[in-house]
Amino acid sequence: MTTRRTGQRASTRARGRRRAGRHSRKKSYKAQWFSVTALAVLGTVMVVHPDAGRQTLAAQFGEVTASREATLPPVIVPPTPVPTPTATFTKPQRPAPSLIRPPKGAKPNVTVSSGKLGVVPGTDKATRDVGTMTYRVEIEQGLSFNGAAVAAAVHKTLTDPRGWQALHQVSFERTDRPDADLRIILATPTLTDKLCLPLDTGGEVSCRVEDRVVLNAKRWMYAVPAYAGKIDLYRNYLVNHEVGHALGYGHSPCPEPNTPAPVMMQQTKGLDGCLPNAWPTTKAT
Repeated sequence: MTTRRTGQRASTRARGRRRAGRHSRKKSYKAQWFSVTALAVLGTVMVVHPDAGRQTLAAQFGEVTASREATLPPVIVPPTPVPTPTATFTKPQRPAPSLIRPPKGAKPNVTVSSGKLGVVPGTDKATRDVGTMTYRVEIEQGLSFNGAAVAAAVHKTLTDPRGWQALHQVSFERTDRPDADLRIILATPTLTDKLCLPLDTGGEVSCRVEDRVVLNAKRWMYAVPAYAGKIDLYRNYLVNHEVGHALGYGHSPCPEPNTPAPVMMQQTKGLDGCLPNAWPTTKAT
């Protein structure tokens, strides 16, 4: 039989158990709320710092990766071939001017002296077998003359029927040997003056000294006014006059006006009324 007091104690215990259950449930709810809050905060940190984990991994494995990359061989990329450019050349309308050709209006050089002589190569036989006199032709280097043409003109003059062979027992043969009997030299006025010493040629006239027959290039090119532009005829005179000295002939005056001048007259200096004449024979030309 339950007494009132016992019943009261029992009801009191029952109420205490009910209260205790309510308290424990409240604590469980608080723990759950704290866990959810903590996870939310952790998620926020992960969202705000998405590379945090990567940085940690890089810190842990960075050295290993670097060392592996250092041991790898370099990758050689072959060069890309560049195509060779091509060009198309067109034929000019007219050929380019030659640099060897003298400029238009240029005058031939007959005065600028190099002081050096050159022997014209080649030979020309004598036209007869009488008292052969050998000669060689020399031209000062730099003069505007063709050596072969000068040599041909000299030989033609010396072997002409109107020349010295018609009056003197001599025949002329051109050679290029150093032992020639006579040197016929074409030189500038400057070199002519030197080769003609002790004679005074004054840069204008020619001369013969010893084995040298020196022809002034200025006279060879331009002749003298008395020959009225007959350059070839004056050249005949110049060769015959100076070679005449080599054969032993001296100067002659004009014998009579309007007659052929003697070839040994100094016609370069004037004719004194005589007519121009280039040949040892006194036939007027």
